[in-house]
Amino acid sequence: MLSVLPIAFSTQVRSPRPYVLLVDDHEPSLRRLCQVVKGAGYPCLAANSAAEALIHCDARRPQVVVTDLSMPNLDGLGLAGWMNLRYPSVPLILMTGQELDSSSLDTLRRTFTAVLSKPLDVESFLDRLDRLMPHPLNADPTLTAPPR
Repeated sequence: MLSVLPIAFSTQVRSPRPYVLLVDDHEPSLRRLCQVVKGAGYPCLAANSAAEALIHCDARRPQVVVTDLSMPNLDGLGLAGWMNLRYPSVPLILMTGQELDSSSLDTLRRTFTAVLSKPLDVESFLDRLDRLMPHPLNADPTLTAPPR
């Protein structure tokens, strides 16, 4: 007689690691920002348009979105509107090289968690990212560089 032992298997679903979604249509700026984020030990994905960012969000929700303001077609404010409707708990950080009047800045501050000027103050940016992201040691090694 053949005895059969039950096979134990886990039904626990591993949740995807949190990541930062970076959005900028200026390739050199996007590449540099990605280096900064990965250098800090955080996983990130880069999108060179708001439309590409939306595809990433549909595939896997980001922990934080960092976007440029001025982009063709759908700009950073339009992306923020979409994100706020679909994922209202995801913090949004805006980067811009534009000079903004106080009224525009007030509007943007109501929409975004932070509004940062370009050129980016890297230390200040990483401090803010540290508050919004889980500790880098929990990062997915396939998406990150070694911690700084």
